[in-house]
Amino acid sequence: MDLILNIGFSEVAVYGIGTMSLCLVLHSFFLSLTINTQFKFTEYFPRASGIGLLMPSILIATFFFVVSSFIQIVFWCCLLMSFGTFNNINDALYFSATTYTTLGTGKHVLVAPFRMLEPLEAATGMLVVGLNTAILFSIFNRTAKKSSHMDEFLK
Repeated sequence: MDLILNIGFSEVAVYGIGTMSLCLVLHSFFLSLTINTQFKFTEYFPRASGIGLLMPSILIATFFFVVSSFIQIVFWCCLLMSFGTFNNINDALYFSATTYTTLGTGKHVLVAPFRMLEPLEAATGMLVVGLNTAILFSIFNRTAKKSSHMDEFLK
């Protein structure tokens, strides 16, 4: 608990923005991995179309997004633990997961100056969800264009 008394708002801000930046760089890596995997998949299976192309594409992308999000939640959890804001990792991980997903149960509340970490983590989660949605729609759109008829694709 000594760390809580010896750290100021500006130091928390630097660590919070640094963690947010690290998370977004990590997610950018996973986004590029997802896109490259999609290109490789269509290259290896050129005759795949319709649901046979859509399902694996969406599942692969979703897997990468879940892994990326979990790693980011752990980063935020480690930051919270390093400041001494939680006594055990379970509470820190739970808090981090609910904040990142913007669920925010209110079960745990951070004290000043650490309160600013909550909106930074939530903003990170919202940005990631937006990027994930864009990539999934892009995959769906690309797969639909590869199908000869949209009606056939949706069957």
